[in-house]
Amino acid sequence: MNLLKRLCTKIGEWNYYLEEGDKPASIVSWLIDAIMLASAALVTSYLWFVYKTKIPWLSLILAIVVAGAISMAHFKLRAKQFERKRQAKLISAAATYRKKELLNLTPEQFKWRLAKALHHSGKFEDIKIGKRFFKATYKGKQALIGFYHTPYSQQVPPFEVYKFLRILKHCGYTTGFYFTSSSFSDTCHAILQDHDDVELYLINGDGVVKMMEKSGIFDDQDAINLYLKSEIEKSRLRRKKARENLLTPAKARTYILYGLLFLVASFIFQAYFIYYLILSVSFVLLGILAYIAHPRAKGVKAQDEVLNE
Repeated sequence: MNLLKRLCTKIGEWNYYLEEGDKPASIVSWLIDAIMLASAALVTSYLWFVYKTKIPWLSLILAIVVAGAISMAHFKLRAKQFERKRQAKLISAAATYRKKELLNLTPEQFKWRLAKALHHSGKFEDIKIGKRFFKATYKGKQALIGFYHTPYSQQVPPFEVYKFLRILKHCGYTTGFYFTSSSFSDTCHAILQDHDDVELYLINGDGVVKMMEKSGIFDDQDAINLYLKSEIEKSRLRRKKARENLLTPAKARTYILYGLLFLVASFIFQAYFIYYLILSVSFVLLGILAYIAHPRAKGVKAQDEVLNE
């Protein structure tokens, strides 16, 4: 029982790695594809070898060898695809978790986290930390560094970028960086086009996370593993919900109705009696399965009843 539970958990984890956005995927479908390919290769090669050699036992051995070679090549291809998807999912999960954690920081915490990342990046020298801005040397040039961070903010207000540009020019800088934990709107980028006499780099939350990752200032692998487990569990619940929506009582009634219609058709078209009967039994069984598989709704107490208990 424990082995079966661990296997189901592992399958759920593999399915999560195969997902692309909202598109569900299943490792079981990959297994079915492999079985179908091996079967087709075995049958096709056996028939071809029998036709050529006229020796059934030799043809069977050669067909097994061919099917085995094709299956092994298919397995290696799928293994590489799976590893690429797994690595991409792990990187994406780590970036998402770190960006969420970044959004949770207070402005002062973000400021010092950013200063630490800039210091460890190796691209900025002689960093001077001010109350609102940083000053540093970037590729031999003096650069002014600004930042904008408001917890859970979605975008930087364009006026903040415009204001920083004015300060940049007023202080005589030709190079600047503006970091944020959120993102920049198209208006922010349009402002830069109107001020092409200075170089201002807008670094959004994704860029900040990448810089911090390269700087090696994160020490959160255990937290990321817990976050990954929660995402795998959410994926499992989404699949369960999708199965529940697939096998609803309404659809069960529809399947049974189709079964009855095919049963009537089997008596009307006597020549195709057995085919219609098989279809009728199949749809009725599917309807019964849908009724059995669909979870019963639990009674929900009204809030005032709960309070009055």
